[in-house]
Amino acid sequence: MIRRLAPRILVVATALLAGCHADWVREHPLGCRLDEQRLVRDALYFGRAIPGGGEVDEAAWQRFESDVLGPAFPRGYTVLDAHGHWRGADGTTIGEANRVVILVHADDSVTESRVREVAARYRTIFRQESVLRERAAVCASF
Repeated sequence: MIRRLAPRILVVATALLAGCHADWVREHPLGCRLDEQRLVRDALYFGRAIPGGGEVDEAAWQRFESDVLGPAFPRGYTVLDAHGHWRGADGTTIGEANRVVILVHADDSVTESRVREVAARYRTIFRQESVLRERAAVCASF
């Protein structure tokens, strides 16, 4: 009798073990580790040249940071000084100093709205043609 049941027991045991194994595997499109969470990293590129002449100076940037960036992203952000080139709507290539603001955040509608509003305010305040936004899914741990 045991000889007849042994193959059935083996099949059931294998199926149970396979089922348990599936619980141990964490499916994640980015392959994040268990101690990481899937978030979004936005990099916003703010040109400092003002059309018609001049530049967003340090005092103007500090006001923008305290009045706009800080309230929009109270959990934090990073600012990097950079220099880049881009082609304007008129076809002219422009080289200018810029600031890159990096944010790591949940992928939610509130933050999405804040990112768009910050870029729009910068364009309005400093008469900019655009603010480049680079968005990527990331694995992060804190």
